[in-house]
Amino acid sequence: MQYANAYQESKRYAIESLSKGEVVIKLFEEAEKQVKMGIILIQKDSFAKAYNCIAKAQKVINSLNLSLDMQYPISVELNEMYSFIFAKLGEANASKDIQLMQSLLGLIIDLKDSFKEAEKISNPAKSRGL
Repeated sequence: MQYANAYQESKRYAIESLSKGEVVIKLFEEAEKQVKMGIILIQKDSFAKAYNCIAKAQKVINSLNLSLDMQYPISVELNEMYSFIFAKLGEANASKDIQLMQSLLGLIIDLKDSFKEAEKISNPAKSRGL
C-alpha cells in the first residue's frame, strides 16, 4: 500500500510541475489516445467501449475549450475549432463513422503538434532538457 501512495504522490507532483503548455499537450495526447482506441474498438465491434472512448475524447476537448481566455483573438479561433471537433466527435460516435474519426484524429494531432512547437519556442531551455 505504501508503494501505491508513493506512486500517486510522484504522479501528482509530475503533473503539478508541468507548464500550462505542457498540460495542454498532455490533454491533446489523451484525446488522441481515446480517439485511436475508439477506432480500434469499433473495428472490433465493441461499440459500447468505443462510445465511452470517444465520449472521453469529447470531455478532453471540452476541457480545453473551457480553459480558453477569451480576451485573446486566438482563443476565439480555438473555441470555434474545439467546438467543431466536439460536435463532429459526437456525430462520428453516434454513427460509428471511422473515416470521420480518423479525420478528427488528424486535426487533434495537428493541434497537439502546434502546441508542442509553441511550447518549444516559449520554453527553449526546457525543451533542451535544461
